[in-house]
Amino acid sequence: MSGLFGTLNNATKGLNVQQSALQTTSHNISNANTVGYSRQKVTMVADNPYTLGGIGQLGTGVRISSIDRIVDPYVNKQLRNENSSLEMYSKKSEVLGQLEGIFNEPSTTGLNNNLSQVFSSWTYLGSNPELATAKTMVAQNSETFTDTLHHMSNQIDSLHEGTVQDIEKNVLDFNAKVEQLDSLNKQIFNMTSQGQAPNDLLDQQDKILSELTGIAGVEASYDKFNRVSVTVGGESVLTEDSISKMSVAPDPAGQLVVNETNIAITSGNIKGSQEALTEIDTKKQELNELAYTFATAVNKVHSNGEEGIPFFDLGEDENYAASIQVNKEILADTSKINAGKNIETVVSGDGTRAQAIAALQNTKLDYPVNPTEIEYDPTTMTIKNQNGGSTVSGAYNDSVTQMGIVKQQSDNMVDSQESLVSLLEARRDSVSGVSINEEVTNTIAYQSAFEANSRIISVVSEMLDTLINRTGV
Repeated sequence: MSGLFGTLNNATKGLNVQQSALQTTSHNISNANTVGYSRQKVTMVADNPYTLGGIGQLGTGVRISSIDRIVDPYVNKQLRNENSSLEMYSKKSEVLGQLEGIFNEPSTTGLNNNLSQVFSSWTYLGSNPELATAKTMVAQNSETFTDTLHHMSNQIDSLHEGTVQDIEKNVLDFNAKVEQLDSLNKQIFNMTSQGQAPNDLLDQQDKILSELTGIAGVEASYDKFNRVSVTVGGESVLTEDSISKMSVAPDPAGQLVVNETNIAITSGNIKGSQEALTEIDTKKQELNELAYTFATAVNKVHSNGEEGIPFFDLGEDENYAASIQVNKEILADTSKINAGKNIETVVSGDGTRAQAIAALQNTKLDYPVNPTEIEYDPTTMTIKNQNGGSTVSGAYNDSVTQMGIVKQQSDNMVDSQESLVSLLEARRDSVSGVSINEEVTNTIAYQSAFEANSRIISVVSEMLDTLINRTGV
């Protein structure tokens, strides 16, 4: 179309295009602080020209070829992966911090201090074997020691249970987000198959996918319609036409199951909880081994190789830290504590057995000790050091130190990952983030173009008025 009507058509197109561009700019500015929003850009191209015989082609105005979502898929993927690692180390560090609080070392109320008081009371009894208060002190300090073990064991069990429950909650959140992602896939497919760009839906898709990765470290792939498929631990949980749910296996380690298959994930909040569970179980086992070895050694000397009454009762199961207690007969009658060498007849002033038990503080044993491998000498009332063994305090301090090292490593990884994630977020924002200055500049440009097109319409209107009303055409 040529002539005034062609010019009018060009200006009308210009008005509509500039108006759409202004609307997109307004949308960007409105979502400048919206988490997960990617800025959008209007791409304008010249419309198909009109061929005028004998002259050539005349322009027919402008049209919008696309409204593009400005993203860098590689940066987004990298950010998801690194944030997943951050979630893993953060969760692990959080749980290990609680575990450190249970051990509460070094302190005046921790197990190590209780252990020192037990040995000190045996030393005092060895020097004062005829004092009834000395035997009472041994019984009371030993009972305080076992009570501390019980409390620590129960707290560790509670922490283990709470961590498993946290995994179960994350699994529920994971499944809910997969369902949201499936719904978005359907909406995205409907729009994409009609040739439309579902920019805001794709932002929502990225946001949910990032949340999923933070939970369980998923892998994502896309089809030509921008529908996302998700796998976790090598098992598919979402495809274009199917959806599966993740569950927690009925075991104490928080193992995950998809499609009746046990899966092992490599990052995310759940992975952090699983690694923390491993450390929790290790510390619980080490505490049980400590209780068992200490009680076995004391019983061996106190009963003179099982001839007399044992000082500690370890219970029926292997949960020694939770079940160990001072022999009830001794608590009822502290005179049954063997302080002298002769366990059948009390010899006045003899505290050699109590001193031998106090000397166990420096005896090196394996943890857990094998009772059949203990070399006990009834003459000297001593237990031979075992090669590669540790003292009871040394074994406990090693356990606490190892836990502190693991916690420090997790803390260091959290700091490192936070810096990396911040760097990637800045890189993503430099690409996808909304720049208010840039959008204001675009607003002015689109406004000017709109006004110019309006002016052309006014001019054409005047020309048509002249042509129709004043020339008689």
